[in-house]
Amino acid sequence: MSPPDFFYSPNAYALGIVEQRQIICQCCEEARALCYTGNFYCTDDVDILCPLCIADGRAAAKYNGSFVSDFEGLNPGPNGLGAPMSPSSMEQVSSRTPGYASWQGSVWLGHCGEACIFLGYVGSKELVPIWAEVRDDAVASGWGEDAIQYQMHKDGDMTGYLFQCPRCAKHRLHVDAN
Repeated sequence: MSPPDFFYSPNAYALGIVEQRQIICQCCEEARALCYTGNFYCTDDVDILCPLCIADGRAAAKYNGSFVSDFEGLNPGPNGLGAPMSPSSMEQVSSRTPGYASWQGSVWLGHCGEACIFLGYVGSKELVPIWAEVRDDAVASGWGEDAIQYQMHKDGDMTGYLFQCPRCAKHRLHVDAN
């Protein structure tokens, strides 16, 4: 059986959000060769899940949990209010998409009334070609535009989380630090 794809997190395997490791999934109780390494927000002690139980929604349903701690809620971006994210895209992200590792809890961004696609972790140098697109998000983050533009590292104490709108392809940026 091939591993499931995740529309809102297409790089989950390459980023190590789901990694090769022999486990017994707590949800389905089956032996699996892949393990989810991110956060799962629920009241139970659940830390060993397979991507199949994430993709089909079993884990979220069984434990009444979510793979994201918060949704941005303001679209199209920090400079104006727009349509809120569609409930169906928010449900897909929270119940059927592996979350990403973050310092303060994963915040999922939206645009054009839909949840964005999480592309990966970024630092200042990865933002150079798309700086004009993400500048407003950087300024609104409160971490300081210069720090984000020149000192942020994708594996450092200040990290960027890069998203892209599935409708218009605009990039969005969330910034977090330890």
